[in-house]
Amino acid sequence: MEAATTTTRPQPRESTLVHFEIPTNEPEKIARFYEQLFNWKIAKVPMGPMDYWLISHKDAGENETMGGLYKKTMGETGFLNHFSVVNIDQSLAKATNLGAKVAKGKEEIPNIGWFAILQDPDGNTFALFQASGRM
Repeated sequence: MEAATTTTRPQPRESTLVHFEIPTNEPEKIARFYEQLFNWKIAKVPMGPMDYWLISHKDAGENETMGGLYKKTMGETGFLNHFSVVNIDQSLAKATNLGAKVAKGKEEIPNIGWFAILQDPDGNTFALFQASGRM
C-alpha cells in the first residue's frame, strides 16, 4: 500500500498577480464563453451567500485555480486583479497614504486569507490579498 502524500501550494510571491475575477450579469453564459475561448475549466462552488465559479487552466491540478467569476451586485465593470501582499493591514495603510481609496475593506476568505478592494489615485480598481498560510 502506498503512503498518502500531501501537496501544499507555495505561498504567492509578494506583489504578484495571484487571482482575477470577472463580474458578470450572466455567469453561466460567460463561463461557457471563456471555456470555449481559452479551454478553461470553470466550476460553480459554494461561497457563502453568493454563487461563485472558480476558473482553472484545462490541465490544472486539484485546487489549482487562477481566477473566478460571479454575478454582479454593485455595477462592477472589468476584471478585478488581486495582488499578493505579506501584511494586508500595512499594505492598506501604505496604499491610502499614497492616495488610494478603499472601496471594500479587509474581508476574510475562510481558510484562504484576506482581501480588500481599492481604487488607485486614477480610479482603477484592484485588490490586495494576504494568504493565511493554510492554502
